[in-house]
Formats: sequence, C-alpha cells, structure tokens
Amino acid sequence: MTTSGSTPRIRLTQALYLLVLALVVASDGRSLRGGPAIFAQSAGFLLVVLAVLARLWITLFIAGRKDEQLVREGPFALCRHPLYLASIVGALGIGLTTLSLAMTVAIPLAVGAIVIAAARREDDALLAAHGDSWRQYRAAVPAFWPDWSRRRMPESVIVPLRIYRKAILDAASFLGLWLLVLLLEGLKAGGAWRAFFNLP
Repeated sequence: MTTSGSTPRIRLTQALYLLVLALVVASDGRSLRGGPAIFAQSAGFLLVVLAVLARLWITLFIAGRKDEQLVREGPFALCRHPLYLASIVGALGIGLTTLSLAMTVAIPLAVGAIVIAAARREDDALLAAHGDSWRQYRAAVPAFWPDWSRRRMPESVIVPLRIYRKAILDAASFLGLWLLVLLLEGLKAGGAWRAFFNLP
C-alpha cells in the first residue's frame, strides 16, 4: 500500500483537530462572553463556510490533474497554494468558535505551520517535474496571499466525479468540526460536565 505525499499533512491536521476537541471538552476556554462571543461564533461560522466553498471551488481546477499538470488558472492564477490558504481560513473559523483567545491564535498558526511545510515539499516536487515552467510560475505568483490582479478563468474545466466526491467530504469536514466544537461548547456551558482547567 502506497502512502500519498499529503498523508503526513492530513494525519498531522487530524491529530491537531482531535487535540482541539479534547481541549474544548477539558478546558474552560471562554475568554469571550455575551455579545463578543456571539460575534466570534458568527464570524467563525462565516469563515468555515468560506473555507468549505473555497475548497470546493479550488478543487474544480486541480482535481485529477495535480500530479500530471502544472495548474495555473482560476484560483491557481491568484496564488500557488489556494487550498492551503482556505485551510488556514477554516482554522481561524474553528478557533473563533471555541471562544478562547488562545485557541483562536494557536489553531491557525499550527495549521499554517503544517501547510507551509507541505507547500515547500510540493514546490520541490513541482520544480522537479516541471522545471523552468515552474520557476516562471513561482516568480510570477505569490505562494499564499492572493494577487487579485491576476484573475484568469478558463471557459470550462473537466472534473472527475470520483475525485470530486472525496473533495466534497474533505471540505465538509470543516463544517462537521465546527458543529462538534459548537455542540461541545454548548453542552459544557449547559453543565453537562465541569472543565478541568482554564484556558485564556
């Protein structure tokens, strides 16, 4: 059985989010209460939805072509790693939903560190596969921060449904995680169990 190059990143991210759920269960991390808490959870939801929609849109352009072609259109004209940028946005949304200032900062930073390391490995692989074409692309397109002046949309894209189904599940996992965090926070606030420690 072969291991995909993305497997370590996926496993690290899954472990991180399991840790987040454990911290939500065990800690009283409600730094935000009242109006600020409502605002934080609403903003968290919007960021998670944005991340889900962005990942679905981005996957239209990359699904089934990532290893064979150098994709430079659609979101890949704006930045080289738009899927990873969407992951960081979703991580910020999850962090806000916890109502903990510490987790709001720590979660996107941890996800950012994971995806930056993965992006460097991908850049090396793309350089080996595409040489000068990749060098020109790297020189023109930022890694993460989108350059909106570079918008380029093709007339159409062909998406293998088998691969896109997996992408839908992957993107929807952000919503599932958001719901779990919200449910656990609600149960804890309702007195279902007591927190073991405080988290700012």
